[in-house]
Amino acid sequence: MPTFLSDRTDLYTLGSEYPQAVIDAGGLPLLLPHHRAEDAERVLEGFDGLVLVGGDDIHPERYGRPDEGVSKGVRESADESDLAFAAAAMKLGIPLFAICRGYQALNVAMGGTLHQDFVEEDGLHRPIADTPDEVMGERHSITVAPGSRLAKAYGGEPERVVNSIHHQAIDDVAPGFHAVAWAEDGTIEAIEPDDEAARVLAVQWHPEKIRHEGDEVLFHHFIHELVRR
Repeated sequence: MPTFLSDRTDLYTLGSEYPQAVIDAGGLPLLLPHHRAEDAERVLEGFDGLVLVGGDDIHPERYGRPDEGVSKGVRESADESDLAFAAAAMKLGIPLFAICRGYQALNVAMGGTLHQDFVEEDGLHRPIADTPDEVMGERHSITVAPGSRLAKAYGGEPERVVNSIHHQAIDDVAPGFHAVAWAEDGTIEAIEPDDEAARVLAVQWHPEKIRHEGDEVLFHHFIHELVRR
């Protein structure tokens, strides 16, 4: 990003709504920069839980697909770090809340694949708009699987309205996971491990941006039911 030092300065940035959502739910957030894959487990040993946040796209080579030339903002250090943290959290049994890119990273780290660009101009998931108001205003309904951890977090509600700020989505669900929420067009909107003891929430939308619409319950569930249980 541009700074007074240069027109192009490498920065670690994070929307304040992520840590604020954790704070409001009773957690104490610490921000992690990119780390080398071999260090991920050692880094996470001191954490009670991990939130993998949104961001740009994961390079298709990470899930064994030819590059269609539609991925945006790909960065090798981000892919290496996020995939390693996702795998380490699963291996160590650390509670994990994976959001948007983080959700896709979890699926890829565990052996799943992604649609590189699935949006349609006249579809339920449209291309990401050029204006902030349009981007932040996108909504669609999802159906939540009864009995899932996600359904429990939502108090048993079978349907929700969520936002949409992505042009990629899960294609093949990773082995050992299953889908637990779907949009009306069939897009997989949330996954969970087959192991019911695993403490994982993983969603395609951005709950931190619609907390005032009821999605603060996901952060509360993560902190109080997964991290502190």
